[in-house]
Amino acid sequence: MLLGRLLIEELKKLGIRRLCVGRLRCGDYLPQCIAVSLLLGKYVVCGGGYGGHTVLRDDDLEITALTKDGIPCDARLVKPSKCPNPIRIEMPIPNKPHFIIDLTLWGEHTETERNELVEQVLVSISVVRRYLWDGNLELSNAPDEFLQYLDKFARGFTNAIVINRGAPRIEGPTVMLDAEGDCVLNEVLINEFSTFIIGGIVDKERRVKGETGRLYRLLGLKVPRCRIELRGSVIGVPDRLNKIIEIILRVLFEGRSLEDSIIMSMSKRDRVNRLFYEMQRASYRVRVGSTTMLVIPKSMIERVNWLGATAKEVELALKKSHVIVMDDEEINRYLSLHQARPGPWTHKYVM
Repeated sequence: MLLGRLLIEELKKLGIRRLCVGRLRCGDYLPQCIAVSLLLGKYVVCGGGYGGHTVLRDDDLEITALTKDGIPCDARLVKPSKCPNPIRIEMPIPNKPHFIIDLTLWGEHTETERNELVEQVLVSISVVRRYLWDGNLELSNAPDEFLQYLDKFARGFTNAIVINRGAPRIEGPTVMLDAEGDCVLNEVLINEFSTFIIGGIVDKERRVKGETGRLYRLLGLKVPRCRIELRGSVIGVPDRLNKIIEIILRVLFEGRSLEDSIIMSMSKRDRVNRLFYEMQRASYRVRVGSTTMLVIPKSMIERVNWLGATAKEVELALKKSHVIVMDDEEINRYLSLHQARPGPWTHKYVM
């Protein structure tokens, strides 16, 4: 997105108002895809050409479909082999933010976890490309075996991420993101930090606490360790590498709040886990005979579901948390009989 805007400005400076583009696979903002393709050397901008229908009109730039004849274009996007004298495009490439995924603990992962880690790295590249480009992503302490896995999973995939076999390349104010960190990340801090270090850790088959803290010590870092919280808890905050990067980028380049960015990046599992957490704490404790039930009044469900989860996700969270939905009148009756008491968070959701 950011590079796309910078590309448009550069094309305008060069007097290019109509750019003809052939078939270009792009699931995002087209000028951004073009900018990334130029930086990767997959395409160049060449003078002249003809275009057909308009694909996109943005800020005085018209992008049209490249054809053999039709409307004359100021320039066209082609493969380097088809343009002996390309137009020099000089975009000011931002070096901030700089994301580092450290792979020191690669050897401790199971086979399944290694496959998952490689997948998350590949998706992280795609996420970064929505706003910046590959040069904003670094892999540090990358072992040969990881590179072999990467080549196997993405054979023929052109990329220009920074692969560093040694320690992380720290530039400017730096933070390590750690769910057990001793500071809480917020929008102000996100804008202050230049470099974000993320542990290349997947614990899909192993549940080991404190791994990121151990990695921090192994790297000998002396930077803040901050956690990302959602309304005072890390429960439900996405932990996939690509999701963490996505959250940071949304705050920086879409101007969204950290809370909104987290919610937008949550998976179904994340939402259900957070609802489970909220429901258990928001529920009344209702005593029926020798049994104590967790109960939520119907009127409270919508307020507890501030995540905007689907009806099916709410149903799944209710089942998982063993919380029963009850009519308000019935709960009031139990309260009047002193057979019900509020949970620790009930007061947050009672109107």
